[in-house]
Amino acid sequence: MAGLDPLREGFLRFEESVQAMQAGQASSSYTIAVPREFYAQWLAPRLAAFRTANPDVRYVLIADDDADFTEANLDVAIRLVEGPGELEGVQLAAGCRVTVAAPDAADGWISWPAFPAPEGEEVLLQVGNAGQALSSALAGLGRASMPWPLVAEAIGDGRLVKLAEEEDCRRAYWLLAPRPQWRQKKVKALVAHLAGE
Repeated sequence: MAGLDPLREGFLRFEESVQAMQAGQASSSYTIAVPREFYAQWLAPRLAAFRTANPDVRYVLIADDDADFTEANLDVAIRLVEGPGELEGVQLAAGCRVTVAAPDAADGWISWPAFPAPEGEEVLLQVGNAGQALSSALAGLGRASMPWPLVAEAIGDGRLVKLAEEEDCRRAYWLLAPRPQWRQKKVKALVAHLAGE
């Protein structure tokens, strides 16, 4: 009987952990990891429309593109990737990139890991992510190759100009989740809304 108390304590902690996870997985609450720039340019209006149709919905947004599903208690994540990998997923926007610059931009490149500057071109600025590349291009710091969903609005209103036609690419924005989350009724509803846009 010497091990009974530690065993009982272990079961109590396990039960508390399960309850905490279930609370985070409430049917009207979504925890979403999403890059800031994709949220601002594409996701925010679609989440607003989903909430209009489902007024009880609440969101918790995580800005970490690589957030761990278990540690962050995520329902879904949106990532700029070549495919879902080991997760379940649906592509939210076409894998399409375009080279853009502000109308009065400097004549050089803004390079970033997903879409580096072409080989042999002058790099004026090296940045770490799409949001920094987009802000830099809008500020006129050079030209950048960007995912279409991030620049479509700025091209439409003249803040950026296309320097070449769009081209297909393997990287696209995907809505991802492990299989257990993917099977949840609330995740299915959100996926249907976002993929149906």
